[in-house]
Amino acid sequence: MIELVNGSREVSVTLVAGSTDGIIKYDFIDSVLESYLIPRDCYNDFRNLKNLKSRHSGIYVLIGDNDEFGNYEVYIGYSEDIVSRLTNHNSNELFDWKRAACIISQKPIRNEYFACIERISINRAKNTADCILVNSNENKTPLQNVNGSNTLKKLMNDVSEYLALMGYPILGEVDKESENFIYLSQNGEILARGKFLNDNVIVLEGSLVKAKESDSMTKNNKNIKQNLVKNEILVPCGEFYIFTEDYVFSSPSSAACVAFGGNVSGRQCWKTKDGKTLKELFASG
Repeated sequence: MIELVNGSREVSVTLVAGSTDGIIKYDFIDSVLESYLIPRDCYNDFRNLKNLKSRHSGIYVLIGDNDEFGNYEVYIGYSEDIVSRLTNHNSNELFDWKRAACIISQKPIRNEYFACIERISINRAKNTADCILVNSNENKTPLQNVNGSNTLKKLMNDVSEYLALMGYPILGEVDKESENFIYLSQNGEILARGKFLNDNVIVLEGSLVKAKESDSMTKNNKNIKQNLVKNEILVPCGEFYIFTEDYVFSSPSSAACVAFGGNVSGRQCWKTKDGKTLKELFASG
């Protein structure tokens, strides 16, 4: 076992067969998830690992060869039984995948979390320049209520970091420290993050929306929210909804009203990374 430090996180790296050409196991010390990078010709070795004899749910990414531009094909999925699902992919030629990254739970985790992570991961991969998503039929099964946004964010971050550690940084979030970064806060906690561009607000994936609405919320903003829920851009997350992908609003107020569930001024609610409201920013500009 080799012990490394990834930023401030400690991770153990195990060469399962003692060779870098075989299965490599990655395990963040502070995570309930562990991951395996599996060459396709080592699939049987993975299936026969003693600690995987029982069912394990998780996320898997099938990875193909690079094309002439250096982009690699990927297929992202979720299963309640990773080993069995990988068996199906090994026998059914979806595409010529060369290795699989499997990220599984070491402790019981509600499957709804992984279903939501799958949806977010697919949407992130669509916007990644160095990979080609080959999922032909995106999972449209309605997501059940996922309580605990902090838990979901932590799991999503672990999945992203595991893939980056394996050499496939396809799920990295948009840079939130750019000059046009803005945010909404509630009780001292950030509710939503976004970018302000030409009077439009791009609300970033992972941002929250209050599920409860007040009487002051306009019919138009209610319709926007309902369409976001219908198209599963917003999915249930405890007392909130969570954005599974970035979404462009035509005005700061529309975005803020949907987030807070009431009639508010976007220019007074949205703040820059320096803590100035948009109203203050334009008054000083």
